[in-house]
Amino acid sequence: MPLKPIVAHNVQLFVLVKGKLAAGNIVDCKSPADACRVAEEKVRVGRAIGAAAFTRTVVDPDYDDGGEPVTLAIFGRVPPGVADQLPF
Repeated sequence: MPLKPIVAHNVQLFVLVKGKLAAGNIVDCKSPADACRVAEEKVRVGRAIGAAAFTRTVVDPDYDDGGEPVTLAIFGRVPPGVADQLPF
């Protein structure tokens, strides 16, 4: 029986480590709107220097098999490659 794809909505946080931008925690969210809200809030309250809300279709979570993430929104400072992934 084929696996049913799962659409995951997440936020990638970015923090400063020894003065350099680094990936922080990933936060699971319930919807694209929730991911954007969480990303904005984490930066606004100072929990991260930057955040990217994204969505991704995962076919097999056990093997991390799925499509490329689609960046929905970015807030604060993020690596240049993340900003380049915005669909608009």
